[in-house]
Amino acid sequence: MFSKNVNLDIIIQHVNLIKSLKNRVIYLNLYFLLIFCLFFPLEGKDLKEQFTTYQIIDGDSLKRDKLRFRLQGIDAPELKQLCWIEDKQWPCGEASRDYLVNLQNKGGFLCIKVGEDRYKRDIVKCSIHTKDGIKDVGSIMVEEGYALAYRKYSKEYIEEEKIAKDNKRGIWKSRFIYPWEWRAEK
Repeated sequence: MFSKNVNLDIIIQHVNLIKSLKNRVIYLNLYFLLIFCLFFPLEGKDLKEQFTTYQIIDGDSLKRDKLRFRLQGIDAPELKQLCWIEDKQWPCGEASRDYLVNLQNKGGFLCIKVGEDRYKRDIVKCSIHTKDGIKDVGSIMVEEGYALAYRKYSKEYIEEEKIAKDNKRGIWKSRFIYPWEWRAEK
């Protein structure tokens, strides 16, 4: 199920994603973590223990041990936000949260801190283990239409958003207000 090299694949994947942030301190820390893992590889059972369960606040916010976390590069509808399918209201904020809960139920998240936002929340990149390997949670949320690429902070998930929009997945099957506009109105 897990190989000794899975941890190397995860770290390389996260390093490549984080390089785009141009945050040299984080990049340097991950580089040293990569070197450490090359010389002291994790066993499969050790890696599995690194996947952690979080309290899901909404489609892009997590909580654990009184600490709040924000998924990097995505913006999901707020929990109380509504969208419209034809003329019927649809609780798309709740749907986004529920989708993230379902992702986590596959064995928890493996998250790496990549920064901090103005509210002092840790900005994290999270992954899940699937039958096809390790997958980026942000990528899944955007490609399935339950979050948007948060272009103000990252250009990372623009392709995934185009796929969701073209296939009318998640919120793209409805009329909606962009989450950042919805928050500005509140």
